[in-house]
Amino acid sequence: MILTTSRKPSQRTRSFARDLERTLNIPYVQRGKLSLKEIFEIDKHVLLIGEFKANPGTLVVYDVENEKRLSSFISVKLQREICGEKIYNDDGIRIKISRELKDNEEFQKYYEIYDEFLFQHLNINEDSDITLRLEKDPKYLFAIQFYKGRVKIGPLIRIKSIKLFDSLL
Repeated sequence: MILTTSRKPSQRTRSFARDLERTLNIPYVQRGKLSLKEIFEIDKHVLLIGEFKANPGTLVVYDVENEKRLSSFISVKLQREICGEKIYNDDGIRIKISRELKDNEEFQKYYEIYDEFLFQHLNINEDSDITLRLEKDPKYLFAIQFYKGRVKIGPLIRIKSIKLFDSLL
C-alpha cells in the first residue's frame, strides 16, 4: 500500500500525510503531475488523502485489482497538535477496538469494510509499540487514534461517513 494526496496539497494535508507515513510505516508518494492511473501502476492498493477547504477532508482507499474504492469523509488532528512531536514507527502496528465499539453491530459493518480495504494491507505486528485504536466518538461514526504505549501520539482521524464504490473513478 502507498499513500498519496491530491495534486497540489495544502501544508496541513502534507503534514497529515507525513504523520500517516510515520505511524503506519507506509511509503508516501508525492503526487505532483502523476495521474491516478500512474499511481495505480506503482501499487495496487492506494490510500489517497483528499482536501476540503485546504484541510484533509477525505480518505479514499483504492483496490485496483478488484476495481473498488472506499471513500470516507474525515476530520483530523495532526501529531503536532496531539503530542507536539514526530513519532516514527518502523515496527508495524497493532489494531485494537475500544470496549464501547466491540459489541456495536453497526460498527462491526464499518470495521469489516475498513479491514478489507485498509487494515489487511498494513504491516500488522501484535508486539508493536504503536497501536491504531478504533474508538467511539459522539459526533462521528468512530475515531481512529494512534497510541505509543498508553500515550496518544496522533494523528486523530474522525470518520464522518463511509461509501463503497464498484469503480475506481
